[in-house]
Amino acid sequence: TMPPKQRKAMLWWADPKTTSYNAIICDGSVRSGKTMSMSVGFLIWSLSRFDHQTFALCGKTIDSLKRNVITPLQTWVEGIFEIRQYVSRNYLEITDGSHTNRYYLFGGKDESSAALIQGITLAGAFLDEVALMPRSFVEQAVARCSVSGSRLWFNCNPDTPLHWFYEEWIKKSGEKNCLYLHFTMDDNPSLTPAIKRRYESLYSGAFYDRFVLGKWVAAQGLVYPFFSRSVHVAKPEGIPSR
Repeated sequence: TMPPKQRKAMLWWADPKTTSYNAIICDGSVRSGKTMSMSVGFLIWSLSRFDHQTFALCGKTIDSLKRNVITPLQTWVEGIFEIRQYVSRNYLEITDGSHTNRYYLFGGKDESSAALIQGITLAGAFLDEVALMPRSFVEQAVARCSVSGSRLWFNCNPDTPLHWFYEEWIKKSGEKNCLYLHFTMDDNPSLTPAIKRRYESLYSGAFYDRFVLGKWVAAQGLVYPFFSRSVHVAKPEGIPSR
């Protein structure tokens, strides 16, 4: 059985309680199931609501998008959808047997990336790790979604609370008619306690708060809280201690 929050992230558009939203944002800790539930949900939504329309799948780079989304997605939907890759032209054609849509792949790595998506007309966009993309690219992707019934799908791990996406989308999710779901590792029951402890041991300070607790926090005080001057600083010979 799929965990409730993952199921909601996947099927929010079909739920009478949330179907009126124009967009969804899922943020939170690493390994919490955001990407799987959202990417599969994006395909189910797009193929059940549209036929012969164009969509965007966006990542920090096309390589990272393929690694984090496209490759695992092929395993997750095997036997349900047929995916054909057109590598040289950076798009996929995906069919469920009765509906077929085209999904262009975009990398939003810097300010120049906005030009790549400019001009296309989209019925929806999925932006993986949106907090790593420049605002100009994200806003251009949003502007491209002009087909009636189009929706926006965002996911990310937290960054600083001064980040533009936190300020403009998460804090304003209500006024933007956007469903906001916050994930933790507890929302992914496939993670064993040992794996959770391993992730908890990998980070400290602000990075622990962001990647393990899923909080939008600023790095305050020492960057490395385990730093000790007496242990980690070598005293040059001939200079007396203070």
